[in-house]
Amino acid sequence: MIYGIGIDVLQAQRMKDSYARFGSHLLDRLLLPAEREQFNRTRRPDRFLAMHFAAKEAIVKAMGTGFAHGVWIRDIGMVQDKWGKPEVVYSQRGDRLRRKLGIGDGYVTLTDEIGLVVAVAVLMRAPPRRRRRRSSKKPARAARAARK
Repeated sequence: MIYGIGIDVLQAQRMKDSYARFGSHLLDRLLLPAEREQFNRTRRPDRFLAMHFAAKEAIVKAMGTGFAHGVWIRDIGMVQDKWGKPEVVYSQRGDRLRRKLGIGDGYVTLTDEIGLVVAVAVLMRAPPRRRRRRSSKKPARAARAARK
């Protein structure tokens, strides 16, 4: 079952201007460590930042929190797997909040065209936790004591 859907549209020039102005300070404020590793390997840093910012916005919209209610920009993110598929990731703090809200798996898709970046995120509800069933069998020690 779907928990929430979020979408964001961003003019890529905004991130290009911000990166030109703030440089590595922007990276420190915006990217999770795994995202930073991928950023260091990219050939198109402006596009990378625009895509990741739009993904973060879409994810927090799907969470229903925006960047408020205990969610910071570095609590959520997106990394690409070895095939290039974007995957939603969380910091430790973001993961705690995600679990508290009952959010399970997350999906994000991105596209860019003519200076615009679009990100769509879909977050699924976490499956209900199963309660441990108590065994109807008596513990071995209690059973032996009862036989005596």
